[in-house]
Amino acid sequence: MSETRILEGLLQLGVLIFSLCLHEFGHAWAANRLGDPTGKMLGRLTIDPRVHVHPIGTLLFPALMIFFPGLPLIGWAKPVPVTAENFAKPRRDMCWVAVAGPSMNILLSFCALMFISFFYHANFFQMDPAMQASVLKLLSMFLIINFYLAFFNLLPIPPLDGGWLLKAVLPGKWSYQISRLEPYSVILLIVLFQFGFLNLLFRPAGFLLYQAMDWAGLGNLM
Repeated sequence: MSETRILEGLLQLGVLIFSLCLHEFGHAWAANRLGDPTGKMLGRLTIDPRVHVHPIGTLLFPALMIFFPGLPLIGWAKPVPVTAENFAKPRRDMCWVAVAGPSMNILLSFCALMFISFFYHANFFQMDPAMQASVLKLLSMFLIINFYLAFFNLLPIPPLDGGWLLKAVLPGKWSYQISRLEPYSVILLIVLFQFGFLNLLFRPAGFLLYQAMDWAGLGNLM
């Protein structure tokens, strides 16, 4: 692996870590707004990486993707603890908390898309071509990583946010059965990655990303 590829991978990892911290901050903020201060009391209402980094989901899993490319760079952080009993309507409010994390990534992805469009079409601050290319590359990382991160976290696999949504809408008995899968979720995700199933799952996300960039007049950059 070339030095350039390693440096690019480290930059992608930095973008991913920031995006995951913002994702978990979204969960903590939503839970606190809905009446559960557990995350805030545990110091999770922050974007400080030290309280959010998960050794496997934030470091090991993304590192595998850097050294074995072929998929978007994705991962997960330590889940924000939530005490559902503090909510006025636990099932409904758990859905809002679950959606808050991916929503932060979608917002960040949308902002990156708007900045890319602006820089690409307006040559903001009259940058020289090399500097503009570097800025566009960094913004593209934010766009792509956050878009796929939101999609990935909505997969119905606990402890991903899609798993929480699934448990919130299923009857109690089925919700309990889904919860029993949680200790094996990391193994399941690695198997999906190793055998190419994540590629199939990400195809619809890739199509939506292309449509979004085409809407912004950036289809030729894909």
